[in-house]
Amino acid sequence: MRRSGKKLMSAALAAAMVLSLAACGGQAADATTAETTTVAETTTAAETTTAAETTAAETEAQSQSTENQQADIVVIGAGGAGMTAAIQAVQDGATDVVILEKMPITGGNTTRSTGGLNAAGTSYQAAEGIEDSIELFVEDTMKGGKELNDKELVTVMAENSSAAVDWVNEIGGDLSVVGMFGGASVKRIHRPTDTSAVGPMLMKALNAKAEELGIPVLLETEAEKILVDGDGKVCGVTAVNKEGEAFTIDCTAVVLATGGFGANSDMVVEYQPGLAGFCTTNHAGAAGDGIAMAKEAGAAFVDMEQIQTHPTVNPDTQTMYTEGVRGNGAILVNKEGKRFVNELETRDVVSAAILEQTDDVCYLVFDQAVRESLAAIESYIKAGIVTEADTPEALGEAIGVDGAALAETFDTYKGYQTAGKDEEFGRESMELPLDQPKYYAALCAPAIHHTMGGVKINTEAQVLKEDGTAIPGLFAAGEVTGGVHGANRLGGNAVTDIVVFGRIAGTGAEDYVAANGGHTEAEITAKEGGEAAVPGVQGNYKDGVYEGTGKGNNGDITVEVTVEGGNIVSVTLKEHGETEGIYEAAEKSVVEAIITGQTVEVDGVSGATNTSNGIKEAVAAALEGAAN
Repeated sequence: MRRSGKKLMSAALAAAMVLSLAACGGQAADATTAETTTVAETTTAAETTTAAETTAAETEAQSQSTENQQADIVVIGAGGAGMTAAIQAVQDGATDVVILEKMPITGGNTTRSTGGLNAAGTSYQAAEGIEDSIELFVEDTMKGGKELNDKELVTVMAENSSAAVDWVNEIGGDLSVVGMFGGASVKRIHRPTDTSAVGPMLMKALNAKAEELGIPVLLETEAEKILVDGDGKVCGVTAVNKEGEAFTIDCTAVVLATGGFGANSDMVVEYQPGLAGFCTTNHAGAAGDGIAMAKEAGAAFVDMEQIQTHPTVNPDTQTMYTEGVRGNGAILVNKEGKRFVNELETRDVVSAAILEQTDDVCYLVFDQAVRESLAAIESYIKAGIVTEADTPEALGEAIGVDGAALAETFDTYKGYQTAGKDEEFGRESMELPLDQPKYYAALCAPAIHHTMGGVKINTEAQVLKEDGTAIPGLFAAGEVTGGVHGANRLGGNAVTDIVVFGRIAGTGAEDYVAANGGHTEAEITAKEGGEAAVPGVQGNYKDGVYEGTGKGNNGDITVEVTVEGGNIVSVTLKEHGETEGIYEAAEKSVVEAIITGQTVEVDGVSGATNTSNGIKEAVAAALEGAAN
């Protein structure tokens, strides 16, 4: 992997930043264990599963001691960047890596990513005769970011993008289809073969690889402070486990990968007052924790006021429609049934244009050909947020838009597509004429999507101080960092960012450990196993096997409930359309609680609320037939 940039420069932090040396003394810890659960066959909530079926969220390392523990590298955050960094570090030779994740599931915002990974000069582009280059990738990214980006960081991202695609595929991912996205001069975004959302695919591959490598993931474990010694070097992390017990992990290096702050409305408004009241596409954990920890550790920040809105988000459910829908041919119309913007403009331009329309909303409209070209659309249809009709006129009537005006818009666009020139808005990519019934419409409005600003890093992913020197042993990657995207992130660049700089951070942390004391044997370990959930109280149901259905985030969830001796003993998944990586964690936690308490009145999983409620509703429906 090609890397460039400044060499590590050590400098002592101010005396006010120095923490107790005792906190970095390094005490041994008891080995920890992890539990795994199956996804499709949940006879119990802690049943062992295969590597292909499990996720790292289900390979949770349970901390057994609140005394000081030991690791060489602590990765804070189990999203795409953090998981990538941990895996790369181990691939490079690291022997003692642990990941801390405050949420009950891995994935963070990565799980919600629907587009793909931008890369230039890949074999997949070559196979399609697509002419691209590092220089063009950099030029598009700088233009999209209004030249505010750190060009050195952008260049490193572009230079390593092709290798990022290969790496994802090597660890079991699937990035083999190339498409067009807003802000790109050529087809550059790489997606799964079935054109489904990239995030769930990527996290499945990362989780499986982390499990294969035995990397422990401590879920529901919140990092609170990055510790530094008297010389200003990283020496540990303090954290709180899910029982509320505080403990310290002494370490040599830390990779900060906590994501952005798009779900923290107070912090968003602090840096961008005009976004008060906006909804968000971010998961609940994107609260800026890493920003606070980095600030206390003496880090510098860049572009904090640069906060991006995504233009096509359902305002009622906060579901984000991937830009692939527009990239594959969809257009945007207002409540008058008229187009109003080049749909493939950058996100900030499209968002601003939508906010100038009636009621600050618009409709994403497309035909059957677009639907069939992109599997991700099926989840929107299952969720019930897409309206369909046999004709443009009927579609307009169904969504309260002038049908004749909408039909005219479709006809006009078809003419532009046939002629190869968009006379109104200059859209260049018009692959489909949008004339194949059925016709579809989805309500859209802009929502807070990505925080471009964050911790300042160099091209080695080292966290920098205000004077430009690196904080020894502290690395960062992903949305917690700033500088890569400037004033506006192009769709597809976030996944490139997390993989490229996640790998660089992992390699940097491992190199730092090797040069500063060397490797140690892992004390915090991930192990398969765990006891099955058992009833904690006596149930009062009729024995038998019952089936029920509930409403999840992406459609119906159907389960099979088995009652023996009056007790619920198993809840087995039959069918669902939930996001992979989110369903599994909700299923494990909720099902275990139902079996233990013999009731559906249990807490859901933060970050998977709709899925949790769908499972509970499905079990409740099944138990209607088991009532005594």
